Amino acid sequence: MNKRYLKLLFVSSLTIVMVGCSGETEENQDAIPQDDQPVIHDATPIGFGDQGSSTYTVPSPNELFSIIKESKLPYREDLISTEHAIYTSSKDQALNFGRITADIAYTASYEKFNESMSNFENLRKIGDDLGISYVFDEIMVNRVKNNMDNADSLEVISTNSYQRIISMLEENEKGSTLAIIATGGYVESIYILTNLIGDYSAGSPVIQRLADEKIVMENVLDYLKMYEDEDRIQEVMKDLEPVSTLFLGLSEEKVSEDRKGKDNKMIFGGNRVIMNEADFNALKEAATNYRNSFANASQS
Repeated sequence: MNKRYLKLLFVSSLTIVMVGCSGETEENQDAIPQDDQPVIHDATPIGFGDQGSSTYTVPSPNELFSIIKESKLPYREDLISTEHAIYTSSKDQALNFGRITADIAYTASYEKFNESMSNFENLRKIGDDLGISYVFDEIMVNRVKNNMDNADSLEVISTNSYQRIISMLEENEKGSTLAIIATGGYVESIYILTNLIGDYSAGSPVIQRLADEKIVMENVLDYLKMYEDEDRIQEVMKDLEPVSTLFLGLSEEKVSEDRKGKDNKMIFGGNRVIMNEADFNALKEAATNYRNSFANASQS
């Protein structure tokens, strides 16, 4: 499977709120695919590329939530919380670090700046508990606070920031933690999106983009399997099964054939992932159940 067109979930969502404010702007250009277009994302990678990291990569929450904005889905305050909670295991800390990065992307995309700032502080606290407080340096934190009311600054993606954060976590042997963080952020994104959509609608572009997340699910599993000798990774993979089984079970159909373009260069066709109403409802329930299982903790 070709993974070079996908972006790192954890790094991308952190960049939105921590280092994207540096002024290096590169906006998301992905559009919602129309029914007659392939759904394989054949675009230039945004931000961090192939060099400098051995990790598997998945799309960023800001990409997913840009779809929400384009689809005019209304903001729902009840889907997330800005209350600080204490998580005692490193597994739950990492899952919720990912969850909160996705929540920040969600609130920032709707310009809910107070909520974004509250969850940024929660993210820093969990980062301390998780032992990765070094990703929050003083310059980074000040940029966030100084630009928290600027929607454009919150949504930009910085290539240098990708490389910096990835290298810091990998140099500190946090690869398995990063895999769990990516899982938490991915599940939270699916939870928010399915609940915002509400009811299934055949032919809906946003439903199709949700179905396309099948390839992301495959990458998340590949990433976790790199560290499957760890007990906490095994637990995450088992708990993720209701969500992963649904995604992996989605069928696909060919929507365009391979062909030769100009200069006889090969242009590869694409597949469309099919999601029916039963699939959607089951995914919504599974994502919500798993998300709630690790998000709910004793409030501090």
